[in-house]
Amino acid sequence: MKDEEQAILKEARAFAECWNNGDAKSAASFYTDDGIRVGAFGDVQHGRTEIAIAYNRLLHETMPGARVNQDEGTVRMLSHELAIWQAAIEIVPPDNRGVLKGHVVQVMKKVEGRWLILEAHPKIFPPPPAKR
Repeated sequence: MKDEEQAILKEARAFAECWNNGDAKSAASFYTDDGIRVGAFGDVQHGRTEIAIAYNRLLHETMPGARVNQDEGTVRMLSHELAIWQAAIEIVPPDNRGVLKGHVVQVMKKVEGRWLILEAHPKIFPPPPAKR
């Protein structure tokens, strides 16, 4: 299964590259046709069209110019066609101020030889409490 795990990690890296290039349509292409995204801010999309619209809004309106950094993460193989990938993430604004830290969990499904996102659940952690 090591080859499958490496294929999933490669998809995760390629997805981050699309995100960082502001390419919403390409980012959505990493999802299955019936994929679901539960965004870090609680928004939910079903299917590639809704997901592409959400990424376009996120990458060009909500956080224009921001970059995502993600750890390599871990892969848990559930079957020959299903896996879970999860990793720490951070979203870095163009001015490098107010970096958002979080975690993402994705259910991956092998479709026609490619590992696609069946469900994605990125979450942003709240800031730590102020020291007194």
